[in-house]
Amino acid sequence: MVSALVWGTRGRRFKSGRPDHMDRILTVPNVLSFLRLATVPLFVYLFVTQRRDAAVILYGVAAATDFFDGYIARRTDSVTELGTLLDPLADRIFIAALAVALVVTGVLSPWLAAAVVGRDVVVLAAYPFVQRASVARIRVNLVGKTATAALLFGLTCLAIAETSAPWSGLVQWPGYVAVVAGAVLYWVAGGIYARQAFRLHHEDAESRCSGG
Repeated sequence: MVSALVWGTRGRRFKSGRPDHMDRILTVPNVLSFLRLATVPLFVYLFVTQRRDAAVILYGVAAATDFFDGYIARRTDSVTELGTLLDPLADRIFIAALAVALVVTGVLSPWLAAAVVGRDVVVLAAYPFVQRASVARIRVNLVGKTATAALLFGLTCLAIAETSAPWSGLVQWPGYVAVVAGAVLYWVAGGIYARQAFRLHHEDAESRCSGG
């Protein structure tokens, strides 16, 4: 996270040790992230009420903002602390929303959905027990990125398979395979993050003891 913030500001730091725009809220990338999050309940409603074509189109438009908010933030040097939290949060919420919608409509197994959503529940439950400074130093790993991409791809394929698209029948099985692979990688990545968090927490505790 720290490295991402420094990269987004082209390495410049200020007297406070933080870029001068890091505390801003109403930036274009942040507004896009808020709008993306705001579409989640509407997407779920449309999907579970059999308006699945409209739901998937809405989801596709919202997902496109995931690319544009990061691109704009980097190009305009407007990375903020809120933005670095909103972007991964939006990904997790979209994954959970897709999983819930697919379970409600009988497309996805509840056990598979629980495996996907359950990991984030475990992470949130463990958060209070880990120092915030330690969490901030945890680096995103390739396994985690791959898991998120696989889940988003797979769940999207399963959603598209329920629409009237002429090729919808071709994406169902690739969707299931991607979701299963993503769920496994999701937990592997969670284990890697947990190991990093507790190692950093232990190092911080030893540092405090030696400094005291």
